[in-house]
Amino acid sequence: MTTNSTNDPATIDAQKYNLDKTGISDTSASFQKMIDSYPKGSTINLPKGIYKISDTVNLKDGMSLIAGSDVVIEGTGKNTLFATGNDNTFKGIEFQNCSIALRVLYVKGVNITNCRFTNNINYAAIDIYGSSDCIITNSYFYNINKYGIKIDKNSSNITIYKNYFDNPKAFGGYKNSQISGHVYCLSGNKIIVEKNILKNSGGQGIIFGYSSNLGKGTTNCIARNNDCTGNGQEGITIYGGVKKLSSGNSIIGNTSKNNRYNQIEVWQSDNNTVSGNTVEESIAGRGNLGAICLFTTTGTTVTGNTVLSAQNNGIDITAGSLYNTITNNSIANTNLNNNITAPQKGNAILLDSAGISQPQYTTIRNNKISSSNGIIPKSGIYSTSNSNKYNKIDSNSITGYKSGFHSYAKMTCGM
Repeated sequence: MTTNSTNDPATIDAQKYNLDKTGISDTSASFQKMIDSYPKGSTINLPKGIYKISDTVNLKDGMSLIAGSDVVIEGTGKNTLFATGNDNTFKGIEFQNCSIALRVLYVKGVNITNCRFTNNINYAAIDIYGSSDCIITNSYFYNINKYGIKIDKNSSNITIYKNYFDNPKAFGGYKNSQISGHVYCLSGNKIIVEKNILKNSGGQGIIFGYSSNLGKGTTNCIARNNDCTGNGQEGITIYGGVKKLSSGNSIIGNTSKNNRYNQIEVWQSDNNTVSGNTVEESIAGRGNLGAICLFTTTGTTVTGNTVLSAQNNGIDITAGSLYNTITNNSIANTNLNNNITAPQKGNAILLDSAGISQPQYTTIRNNKISSSNGIIPKSGIYSTSNSNKYNKIDSNSITGYKSGFHSYAKMTCGM
């Protein structure tokens, strides 16, 4: 067999390498021997079959594994299937029954397209650690037991585009809240998550979080034009921890619907943007503080979003949040799961201390607050304190609420 470039792929001779394509016997050693026989930069077409791998196959830099049709790599439920090199490509392959399908460790340029990750992947389909310039696109993630794509160790320039994630059997959506997620970033920079469908994770659909081990978070990342539905925690979260290690991230143009807790939340993280999203809580049992929630965040802008319905509050600004701007949002039909006995819940926009401290220096302007479901027995804009004097609240349109611009909220303006 000759050496091949990416423009001249070879279809391997399974018999030559003694590869079992039936999935009956372990073919790890033969598969690694086949890989080792090719130089860096080779492109290999895998013939149709099921390849059972009990060990980890290590790839050389520049190698590409391409499936013509119906190629399944199956592990033991506990192993890592592939350890990538730099500039590896995977195309059209299905990965099953392993701990990690692809370990992307301290490398760059890994490209994963039109692949499938299914059936008892117990830790992560793709584990990206200390790596850069990787692309995952048009791939399918189904019933992953913990993480779909996990990103850590300051990984950068990672693009996750037009993939489909769904875990109906593993978690059943909101029924079981788990520490997990479809796209789970612990630390990184310039991670773009765009035009994906993310359903029924036990945790978040997307989280830009932080690593307590490294003491670092995520920065300059974007979740854009994704559909997050029925996940066990939030649809999309930015989370920096008490040290606010994550900052400067954006949530733009997404649809976030009927996730178990807040649909979009910015939690202990500063200088973020939440813009042009549509959120909805139309099923009882969803919702928490607010369909969009800001918790201990400074300098975050929430603009041009549409809240179609909320079980409690539409936009919740809470727990010592400072210098945030809430403008040009449309909010309707809050308080779907409450009544007038809980004055801190069910408002269109709420300012609340949450037992920490009252939000201050908040600008709330040009928002459209309405109801298509009669008069909502709460407030369009409400504050749980009347002592703060540093907010700017004006030019909002409020209809359909028993109290529009509540007197407590008015008292927080001025000075």
